[in-house]
Amino acid sequence: MLEPYYLKDFRARNNPSYCFIFASILHGIAGMAFPMLATTSLAFVMPLSKVVALVALPSFLMSVLVLCSSNQKGIYQEIIYYLKNYKLLAISSVIGTILGVKLLLILQVSWLYLLMASITLYYSINGLLNTYGKVKSIKINPNDKNMILFGLLAGIIGGATNAMSPILLMFLFSQTDDKNRIAKASNLCFLLAKIVQIYMLKEQYLMLGKSQYALILFLSVFCIVGLYIGIYLRNKISARLFNTLIFVILLILAFKIGYSGILKLI
Repeated sequence: MLEPYYLKDFRARNNPSYCFIFASILHGIAGMAFPMLATTSLAFVMPLSKVVALVALPSFLMSVLVLCSSNQKGIYQEIIYYLKNYKLLAISSVIGTILGVKLLLILQVSWLYLLMASITLYYSINGLLNTYGKVKSIKINPNDKNMILFGLLAGIIGGATNAMSPILLMFLFSQTDDKNRIAKASNLCFLLAKIVQIYMLKEQYLMLGKSQYALILFLSVFCIVGLYIGIYLRNKISARLFNTLIFVILLILAFKIGYSGILKLI
């Protein structure tokens, strides 16, 4: 029996299914991780601009589902609530994403990878030590100016590398320790950023073949299942375990992104 063409392409990409499923479960728990993990895992075998385009569609879908999950007010009211409270963060992240995608298309991204890895490494180590009372946490005044600044920085890095989570979390952790609020506020920014990425990378989508579109659909199914497993687990774990998990994820991603950046410089 002949293997379906989308599975054949799936295997040809070094079989990223396990990474995608794992990343989607973590995304459900922490409200982040999927774009960064999926992008870095595929960037070894595909051009980064194509990887960002490939990951953007399932990331968009997952952000919508996170915003629609665990609603207290109804889906529409929930989205309006987060837009009202985080509009400056969301708008500035969109502007930053536009700049980041332009950088992706014209500049070498290895230096962006290394910059992101350095910031993420410092933040994750500090966060883990703070969670267990070893050091004081990084204090960021959650005012409008910082909301715009962190949204802009997250958008630029995210638009170029799909790694906007650490910058957003630096700001959100300074404002709240509510697990669902952190997950939904960050995914509001992810959602708007993915809309911008999909539009600006439309030429990359025209270059994708049928097998690659089938791959996107095939992986999206796995991601949705993993996402809902993660959302279920998010409501079962403590705030301390939630924080620890996020910082461990960021620590792993820092090494992964840094390694990717070094390889691209060699």
